[in-house]
Amino acid sequence: MAVKIMTKPAQMQKASRAWKKRGLRVALVPTMGALHAGHGALIRRAGRLADRVVVSCYVNPTQFNSRTDLRKYPRRPGLDASLAKQAGADVIFQPANLYAGDASTWVEETERSRGRCGDRRPGHFRGVATVVAKLCHLVQPEVAVFGEKDHQQCEVIERMVRDLFLPVRIVRHPTVREKDGLPISSRNLRLSRESRQIAGRWTRVLQQAAATGPGRALGTYRRLLRALRPVRSEYAEILDGRLHAAVWIGGVRLIDHRPCGRKR
Repeated sequence: MAVKIMTKPAQMQKASRAWKKRGLRVALVPTMGALHAGHGALIRRAGRLADRVVVSCYVNPTQFNSRTDLRKYPRRPGLDASLAKQAGADVIFQPANLYAGDASTWVEETERSRGRCGDRRPGHFRGVATVVAKLCHLVQPEVAVFGEKDHQQCEVIERMVRDLFLPVRIVRHPTVREKDGLPISSRNLRLSRESRQIAGRWTRVLQQAAATGPGRALGTYRRLLRALRPVRSEYAEILDGRLHAAVWIGGVRLIDHRPCGRKR
């Protein structure tokens, strides 16, 4: 049975209301499309938690800091539908636009969005929080599944849901990684072969540095990174016992994090 594609917000909302009248639990997996194995893991997790799984595929313009980055974001709806079906999704919600031309209402979290990506990407988490609030309103899920690769995003969404009393449980799924340890991401598709190899070495540097513990991790990371060219560091911070970092490799921005004091 093919996964059903819905494009209109009213259509999505009507379907969700019908499911609820039948006593069915709904799960949401918010994505921007360009689905990969990491998303597949989130969809399968959602399928174990609910009776209906909705995967949103919406390239949210308000969370991009660069029009160039927005234009370059990969769009492949045919492959998305195939992967979503294989992973067990029931519906792909693929709206053309979730913002009116004169939209003036925003959701902004101001504590967990500070530091790390929040300081380097002004307005990014406001865009994330706003679109997730819209999706929760339209899909009306009991549960929403997010990947821990975007650790700060998880923190922001959890705080928003708590503070706004949204009736949805946020479930984090562990980061899904490639064989060399690099987190699976749609951005990896933009890496050249050489840059992809460097990215794998970078994530191992991060893991090695984090394993030295919170007192030494930052210094170790910076020392090891200097020998890894041509990687440009954007930030490296320790928060809540984790080493978080962002770098630019071959014109592509990558993020990762590792718990301090652990070899894995």
